[in-house]
Amino acid sequence: MKKFIAALAGASAAFGLVACGSVESNDNAESTGSTGANNETVSADEWKAPEGLSGSIDYYSANPQGLTDALVEAFQDRTGVTVNVFAGTTGEVTAKIKAEEANPQADVVYLASWSAANKQAETGALESYKPENIEDANADWNAADDTFHGRDGSALALVANTDVVSGIPSDWEDLADPKYADQVIMPDPRESGTAADLLTAMIAEWGEDKTWELFDKLFDNGMIVQGANGPALDQVTSGSKGIVFGGVDYSAYSAEGKGEPLEVVIPSSGTTVTPRPVMIMKSSDNMDAAKAFVDFMFSEEAQQLSASKNMIPSNKNVDPKNGPKLAEINQISADWAAISKESKNVREQFADRYLK
Repeated sequence: MKKFIAALAGASAAFGLVACGSVESNDNAESTGSTGANNETVSADEWKAPEGLSGSIDYYSANPQGLTDALVEAFQDRTGVTVNVFAGTTGEVTAKIKAEEANPQADVVYLASWSAANKQAETGALESYKPENIEDANADWNAADDTFHGRDGSALALVANTDVVSGIPSDWEDLADPKYADQVIMPDPRESGTAADLLTAMIAEWGEDKTWELFDKLFDNGMIVQGANGPALDQVTSGSKGIVFGGVDYSAYSAEGKGEPLEVVIPSSGTTVTPRPVMIMKSSDNMDAAKAFVDFMFSEEAQQLSASKNMIPSNKNVDPKNGPKLAEINQISADWAAISKESKNVREQFADRYLK
């Protein structure tokens, strides 16, 4: 039996509520507190839950707290199923899964990294499942064996502090202009999976010569590499730097919505849109509820919740709250299997070339 100590069940529920305060730090996930589904304006029809669901599921999430809270509250209201939440970074979530291998606890897992989902699939721990409404979702965000699916995503952008810089750049190359000298910060690919994925996509599509030439110019112009996504954005928000190279769009939109003097630009030559995959563990002891929760996540109602938290919905019928729809973004590459495979190697090349 999955949850073999009765006391753990109560502790897990309590811990889940406390753990909601910790989210995917690599992406500076918004931490505006609990924003329940009842506080959201959702224009889509309400998802209809199947009958007969009961009990509880354990949900491990590496995504923004406001989104986690809204999804959980809405699902619990519809089904009566209790959702115990563990929230943390992708690294924390996967480490917890690893530590629990002898007695798995998670039923549904929602990560902020495609490569991390791939690694989970390679262990054989994931249930193959096609969620309801998956035909309306972005086909590029589905694992070939249906063990995980990207339900929303985030684009990497140029994020400028309009109080610091004069003239907003429109593309990566613009940052080599002397007027942006010493004003650009990039998240460290050794700490930011999304930054490493962007580099990998650039090299895959543009080639090493063109990509390294771009970065040579940027470093010659005083660009620094420091920290994960959150700290990089913080430096621009505070005015210490002027522009983030490869800032996570939803974090910047959230800060902009709170009155920060930021402008978010999707580079004209293309960028990456990182899918955030959800998966069901084979070890789930409440498989019906786990599948229903994933079905709910792909409903238009839940996709609207993602949009309300500044994420890019996978569902082609749901518009983002800010920025362009997924189909309107020029993606450098959408081959996430290849990006995941090469990301570590490219990260090491970048570090050897620029960070020694």
